[in-house]
Amino acid sequence: MPQPPKRSRLLITAVIALITAGASAWLTLRSTAIQCNSLAPLTVLATLAAFLISICFRQMGRYPDRRARLFLLCCLLVAAATLFADFRFVRRYRDFCDSLQQEIRQSAPTR
Repeated sequence: MPQPPKRSRLLITAVIALITAGASAWLTLRSTAIQCNSLAPLTVLATLAAFLISICFRQMGRYPDRRARLFLLCCLLVAAATLFADFRFVRRYRDFCDSLQQEIRQSAPTR
């Protein structure tokens, strides 16, 4: 007879989803100026959020009770919102940061 899955896995998933969302919010909202150096970490956080979405779907198959699935749905929604927000932020400022970096390279003195 198979053992029921551990509840600690649900909590670990929730903690990782909340930390990812918090880090994403901190990187995007920490100042009013555009931070071009935060685009790479936001891309990593978006990738982590996508991975969390897959973990939530996988765990939904292992937890048959309604309460656990509702909890996982909330984690999935947090991860999806993080992925969406990170994607929009990176997409919006990528061209600006790329053109700024190219301008800096062109104005740098050559040796």
